[in-house]
Amino acid sequence: MLVSFPGEDFYNRLAFAPFAFIYPHVAYWIAAKRGGGRQAETPNVLADSFLGGSLVVAFSFRLWPVTAIYTIGVINALLYGGPKFLLLALAASAAGMAGGALLLGVDFHLDTEPLATALSIVAVFSYVILIGATAYRLRLRQRQTRAALKAEERRSQELLGNVFPRAIIPRLRAGESPIADQFADVTVVFADIVEFTPLAERLGPKRTVLLLNELFGRFDHVAARLGVEKIETTGDGYLAMAGAPEPLDHHPEAVARFALEVLAACRETRTPDGNAVQVRVGMHTGPIFAGVIGESRFHYKIFGETVNTASRVQSHAQHGRILVSENTYKRLHGKFRLEEHGVVELKGHGPMRTYWLVP
Repeated sequence: MLVSFPGEDFYNRLAFAPFAFIYPHVAYWIAAKRGGGRQAETPNVLADSFLGGSLVVAFSFRLWPVTAIYTIGVINALLYGGPKFLLLALAASAAGMAGGALLLGVDFHLDTEPLATALSIVAVFSYVILIGATAYRLRLRQRQTRAALKAEERRSQELLGNVFPRAIIPRLRAGESPIADQFADVTVVFADIVEFTPLAERLGPKRTVLLLNELFGRFDHVAARLGVEKIETTGDGYLAMAGAPEPLDHHPEAVARFALEVLAACRETRTPDGNAVQVRVGMHTGPIFAGVIGESRFHYKIFGETVNTASRVQSHAQHGRILVSENTYKRLHGKFRLEEHGVVELKGHGPMRTYWLVP
């Protein structure tokens, strides 16, 4: 015959008190004494489940004790090992019921009311908790997926930022095509390493690449700090501008400061044979066209007479010096130290008065 308690709910709850308030402390003490990791704790959790099943029988399947036992047991199993471990814990609980029934001499049939009640409670709670656990894991997976997507988006944004001006990236993402603009007032700067070909032949490919990475990396940091937009590197040449695609009122001054810091960076950068890197720098101010070129591999390009003029001014510069066009001189006069160089003949342009930008 089953162990029974008075029928009132108060006594059913009272009967469960030792399990609810004493057993967790005992279980914790046992686990703490045993130590170990997950494998050492597994027998404890399964023993909890077995004991819970036995107590269900001992409490005559009363609603309150059974509900509390299975709530604690199911949550414990889920937190410990997830849905798969819950099934193992439920099997241990069923074994505990069978052991309790044998110990107390209970003969159950499927149509026995206590057994039907117990099975119903187990089924309902298992279903609810499993659904809850599944929903929780799906939500957790969604959060992880969203976090991974955000991280990937940040990496993509960083990569795009290394290739395209920041103002162009939203237009690329929006699928705008073609991306083509005209800017009326921009300052363009070319920096070219002097006698690069013999230097590269002397250094070899690896040391040449390391040198360019170090030098152009310094240029990049200076450009980012001053609001100058790097456009591209072509072998030993570095092309940048200011005033587009993001407006900059003082773009001639920004490019002038950039050019001066480029010279300083070159003086501090040494080739493996101990010599300082020499560059020629040229600047010109005027209108340009700009756009994204390519179908599978995109590049942001600038073109027009201003770009060509800046390149040709650079070709007339001396080693380690900055030569500026008359247009740029007019914008820098009185703000920087400038010395007249004289008139030079520019291919495709004709004579132009030029000036040295002096540190």
